[in-house]
Amino acid sequence: MRTVWAVICGTLRDEVDFRLMLDYLLRCRDQGIIQGIVLSTWRDEVATIPGLDQQLAANHVAVVTSQPLEKKIGRSTTNSFNYWRQATQLQAALDFIPDDAIVIKTRTDRALPATRKLMKMLDEPDPLPLVREVAEQRGLTAFPQEFHRQIAIFKARSGRLVQFADFAFMGYREDMAKLINFDAAELYLNRELVANIQFFIYPFVRDYPVLRDYYRVINFRFLLRDLKTYTEQGGTQFPQFFQRLYATYFGLLATHFRIGTLVAAKSLGKVTLPIEFSDFFHSGQAGHLRHNELGVTFRSQTILDQFLAQPVTAESTEPKRKHWWRKSAPEPEQPPVKEVATKNILQKLQHPTADLFGRMTSAEYQEMQDFRQNKDFSPREWLRPLASPLADQPGDYAQSVQYQLPGITPDQAAKIWRTCERDGRVSQTLLDFWLEHDLQPADSAPYLMSSARTGNRFSTLVVGWLLRQGVLSPGDQAEALRHHGFLRAFSYATSPDGRRNGRLYFGPVSILCGPGKTGCQEQRGTDQVRFSGVLPHGI
Repeated sequence: MRTVWAVICGTLRDEVDFRLMLDYLLRCRDQGIIQGIVLSTWRDEVATIPGLDQQLAANHVAVVTSQPLEKKIGRSTTNSFNYWRQATQLQAALDFIPDDAIVIKTRTDRALPATRKLMKMLDEPDPLPLVREVAEQRGLTAFPQEFHRQIAIFKARSGRLVQFADFAFMGYREDMAKLINFDAAELYLNRELVANIQFFIYPFVRDYPVLRDYYRVINFRFLLRDLKTYTEQGGTQFPQFFQRLYATYFGLLATHFRIGTLVAAKSLGKVTLPIEFSDFFHSGQAGHLRHNELGVTFRSQTILDQFLAQPVTAESTEPKRKHWWRKSAPEPEQPPVKEVATKNILQKLQHPTADLFGRMTSAEYQEMQDFRQNKDFSPREWLRPLASPLADQPGDYAQSVQYQLPGITPDQAAKIWRTCERDGRVSQTLLDFWLEHDLQPADSAPYLMSSARTGNRFSTLVVGWLLRQGVLSPGDQAEALRHHGFLRAFSYATSPDGRRNGRLYFGPVSILCGPGKTGCQEQRGTDQVRFSGVLPHGI
C-alpha cells in the first residue's frame, strides 16, 4: 500500500488561508487519501494563533519547527536566502517522513488549488512513473537520470528554464530530498536566482553543464519579451547553442517531471500541428502556451508530448498493408515541421549523445556574438562577456619565479630553496635559518611570517614586535594585522569580573621579547603568562 504525506511549509501570516489548507488536508487524511500531515514552520510561529497548538495536537498533526535563519546564520545579502528559508522547512519535515512515502509539498497560503490538483493525481495507479521507464519509452536513455521517479509540478516555462511553481509539487521522499541545497547562486552561477528556479535546478546543473552555461552567460530576462516580439513577427532563426539547450531542456522535462494543469480543461483547445520551436516564445496553441511578464508557461503536458512526437520529415501517406479482410486506408497525414531549428531539436532528441548536455563551445559563443547583431532577435545586451577558453600553453620555462629572500647571499638562498624543495617544511626551514643567522629586522619578515601563520608563538610575537617598529612592508603589515586579529578572536584574557582585559594569552609556554632579537626568551610556568608591552599597541 502506498503512503502519502502532506507537508505544509511557511509562516502563519494568513490564518484564513492556512486553516482552509489544514481543514482540506485533514479531510483528505480522514478519507484515507493521505496518511500523514506535517506543519513545518519557525519556532514560536504556532503560538501566534491562540489555541492552534491544542487543535494540532488533538488532530494528530505533526509540528516541526526550525530556528529562523536570521538567528541561525545571520542575514545574508544573497538572493538565495529566500530559497534557503523554504529548503530549511522542507528538509526539517523530510527528516521525519517515511522513506518510501510520496510527499505533497504545499504551503500555508495561496496553494490550495494546486494542492487539490495533486490530490487528484493520486487517483491514478502510478501518478509518478519511474524516470528510467519514461526515458526508455521516449528513447531518451542517454539523458542522465537524477530522480528515481518523476516529480509532479506546475507552470514549467520556456524562458526561465527549470522554473516551476513552488507553491505545491509532489514527489517521492528520496527525490524531494535531492532538491535541497544551500548554495549561493551568485557564487556558483555568477548570478542571482529566484527561489522557484533554485528549488529545482540544482539536481541538474552538474550533469547538464549546458544549463549552467545558459544562466551564467545569457541575460534571459531581456529575452522574455524580446523573443515574443521576434517570433510573433515571423522570426524562426536561433543560435545553435539555443537549439542544443532546448533539446536538453525538453528531454529533461519529459523524463523527470510531470507537468500538471491548473486551468480548467475547457480553457484548453486542440493543439494544431505542426508545433514549431518558435511557438514556445509567445502565447498560442489553443491556450496550451501562455505568455506573461515571466515568459511562456506550459499549461499542459500535452504541448510537450505532441512536440516531441513529431517526425522530422514528412511521413508517407501510402496505405499501410493490412490483412485481406480489412479495408486499406491511409493514416491521417502528419504535417511536417518546417523550421530548421525545430528539425534540429527533434533530431538531437531522436539521437541524443553526451555532447548534447555539455558546456558551451567556443564556436557556439562566437556564433551568439555574431547573432547579437540581429536587433530583431533582441535589441538589448542579452549575451554576457565571456573570456576565451584556455589552450595548451608553450612548455618553456622562460624566467625564474623563485622567491628572492632578502639579506642573504645567492648561495645561501639557493641552499634554502633546495632544502624547502626536498623536505617540504618551508616554515620551519625559514625560521631555523633566521634563528641561526643575524638578519636585520627589515629583512626578517619573510623568514617568520610562514611559521607565524601556522601558530608558532615565537614567530607571532616577533612579527608583532616588527610591526610595532614600523619595519614591515605594507603587504606584511596587512598580513600581520590579519593574523593577530585572528588570534584576538579566541585568545583574550578574562578579568575576575568577566570582562576581557585586552591582553593576549598563549598558554604556560610563552615568549617575552625585549628591544632587540637577542632579548627574546622563552618563559615557562604553570600559570598563563600575561603579555603587555610586547605586541603593538591595539593588538
